This record gives sequence, C-alpha cells and structure tokens, in this order.
Amino acid sequence: MATHDAGSFRNGFPFSASPFGKNAGWASVGGPRPDPGAAKVTDGSIPEGHAPVFADPAPRLQNIAPAAPNSVALPTSRPYAQRPIARQTGLRLLPLGSFVWGAKGNPPRPRTRSDHSLIWVTRGYAQLDLPRKERLLAPDTVCFIPAGTAFAFLPRAGAEGQVMLLAPQMAQDNDPPFPARMIAGMAGDEGAALHLTLHELSIETARNAGAAGMHCLLGMLALLLGRLQPLIATPDRTTIPQRDRSLLERFMNLAGSRLKQGITIADLAEELGTTSAALDHACQLGRGKRAIDLIHQIRLEMAVQALRETRHSPAQIARDYGYASHTHFTRAFVAATGRTPEAFRTQSSS
Repeated sequence: MATHDAGSFRNGFPFSASPFGKNAGWASVGGPRPDPGAAKVTDGSIPEGHAPVFADPAPRLQNIAPAAPNSVALPTSRPYAQRPIARQTGLRLLPLGSFVWGAKGNPPRPRTRSDHSLIWVTRGYAQLDLPRKERLLAPDTVCFIPAGTAFAFLPRAGAEGQVMLLAPQMAQDNDPPFPARMIAGMAGDEGAALHLTLHELSIETARNAGAAGMHCLLGMLALLLGRLQPLIATPDRTTIPQRDRSLLERFMNLAGSRLKQGITIADLAEELGTTSAALDHACQLGRGKRAIDLIHQIRLEMAVQALRETRHSPAQIARDYGYASHTHFTRAFVAATGRTPEAFRTQSSS
C-alpha cells in the first residue's frame, strides 16, 4: 500500500494546538455496529493523562510497502503552542506527532473521548491500545474511532500524519453516515482524495464557513472511510527464546490463580524461580507490556467474566479480584471500557 510522502499543497493545513500531551471493539470496514443507545461514560469522568513520545527501534509491524512516487504528503508535526483554529466549529486538525491520548501511564492506558477521532499515519509508527487489544499502526494506516470508545494513542519518535477531532453533533445527519464502530484500513489509492478532503475541511474550518459546505465535505470523508483497503497483516511478534516463552506462560497461569491473594510481582517472580527484572523482560518480549500491566489486564478480564456470568455485586467482585475498593474497581473499569460495572452488566444481560 502507498505511503504518501510528496507534497502538492503549498500552504498545507492550518493545524491547531493539541491539549493532549469493550468494550469498544476493533471492526474491519463494514463490520457490525453496536447498539447506538448503549450507555457510555465520557472522557470528563476520568482524569487527564498523557505521556511523552518514546522511541522504539523494533516496530511490531514490518514489510510495509515502499513509498509510491507522485504521492501526497502531509506537513510534519508542529509544537503544541500553536493558535487553535476555529474551535467553535467542532472540528480540529492536529499533527499526529502532537496527539497523545490515554489515562496516566507509560504507555497511556485506554480512556474514552467525547468526540470522533480520525487518525492517519503517513510516516513511522504509532501505538493504538484498546481494552485487551494492541495495534501498531504502520504508515498509510487510517483509523476512525467513534466518540465514547476507550483507546490510548501514542506516536513513536519520527511518526508523521494527522488527526481530525470531530464533535458528534456535526456528524449526526451525515450522508453516508460515519461508522458506528471503530474501523481501520489502508488509505492506498484513496490517499490523494483523503488528503484533499482534509485540506478542504481545514480551509472551511479556518473560514468558519457555512454548514452546507462542511456537510458535503464530511459526506465525502465518510465515503472515503468506506473505501479503505484491508490492513496489512500483522506478523507474529518476533520469536522469543523458549525460556522466556515458558516463563511468560507460567506467569500468566500463576497470576490468574493468585489475584484474590493480593500477591506482588516480587512474590510471583520468587515462586517462578526468577527475578522481577527477568519476568518483566519476558512479558515485554511476549506481550509488549510489563508484568504489572499484564496483571491489571488479567484482573479486568476476570472481573468482566464475573459480571457476565455471576450475580455477585460489583463490590464483591472488586474484593474477589484484588481491587483496593469498589471505587478503585469502578474507576479502572470506566477507564478501560467507557462504562461502569453496573452499566456493563445491564447491557450484557439485555
């Protein structure tokens, strides 16, 4: 698929500043849509969080197609301290390198947003984390993430592209409609048209133009999202030594059986006959996360299962799976799924 790296617009995009700095599923283009009436918790319910861009010399996606000649490029990233453009319109365009999203952590943890997010990576790589799922976005990847979806986003060093943030009310009567679930694909042959559409949207936004023109351009944008090409297949993570693979498997099994005991990483490492550092190394190689982050993931998955399959109260589930309190459980659950445990149970049983 083509990576767009040659410019044809002289003036570029008037990018604005960024203050940023499932269970929502991952659906292919044309995938199923969730119940639009499902309750969600907006980003205002969760504390702000951001993390710095970090370098990663070994990206998890490889074999990306080389840049195509005569393709279109987007401007490189700018600092945060740029004057916002026409924010009252409900549409903002940002350089990808300045957009970081998620609850506090390194890397950031999934958190919901109250606006739609369109992410286009044109150069380098960016990390997109969903609850219990990770994606490394390669060049030419386009993602549309509807409002209310829990996700974390972190561009890696040298990543370029752009992000569009769109207020949901602007897309209410769009024809065709924007996807109701997250979709991702490669811009491919539609890259030039996508660039042009975003360019025109930036001009209309800067002019604070009328709704008719914006509506037409947003309709074109939704049409292009429906034409995204399939993602490049994600290869398996680089093969790790058998010793580390075995350690990771034993750790996952042991951690799942000891959650109710409030056991620490040091305790688990000692029981597995290794050190905390070696355990972290194996987890990073095999799952791309530290051991403590994998424990949080296991705890959340088991709590979700308990909410679906038992009649235990959320407070009881919090005690059963090692959360400090019902409040701690609720905050962690909202940050990961965008819903309270009570709302999740209600929706799961309906």
